[in-house]
Amino acid sequence: MASELRVDKIVPTDGVPTGGGGGIVQIKYAIKNGTQSIASQGSPYNWVVDISGLSLAITPKFSTSKFLVQMHIGCHGTTGNGANTFRIYRDSTDITQTAANSDSRMGGTVFYNSNNTSMGLPVSMNVLDSPATTSAITYKVTGFTNTGTLYINRLPGDSTWNTISTLTVMEVSA
Repeated sequence: MASELRVDKIVPTDGVPTGGGGGIVQIKYAIKNGTQSIASQGSPYNWVVDISGLSLAITPKFSTSKFLVQMHIGCHGTTGNGANTFRIYRDSTDITQTAANSDSRMGGTVFYNSNNTSMGLPVSMNVLDSPATTSAITYKVTGFTNTGTLYINRLPGDSTWNTISTLTVMEVSA
């Protein structure tokens, strides 16, 4: 006989700490197994391409919840002196933007100099978002390169040795 336990929230026996909850309400996960190529979009840096497979919809249980959004991407670029940038969006809002740099060039960036052409590197980023809604929202990852080609999930030198990329979204009670 199987048992099942369903709850909206788990609270420690000593109660919720002062200033908030912090309990995980729900988790969504997306994984990209295949490869993707992104050709240079030149400039400006706000031209971005969706990374297929790294998008997920989630409906918040509480309007006061925060969302911890984590991405990890395996990638490499083909041209030296290039910049490859990744961003995380909630619907059409770039949640990686900073007040100091509205262009968000540093959202999750790998730079390649002329000595490191075709160097494979992982890129990871964590963002804490406060959407303040109980309506369904979609988180997605986008990519940009200013020169050459950016390869997602493909290692340099051998197209048969590939990586995976992931997007994880956790609703955290406030």
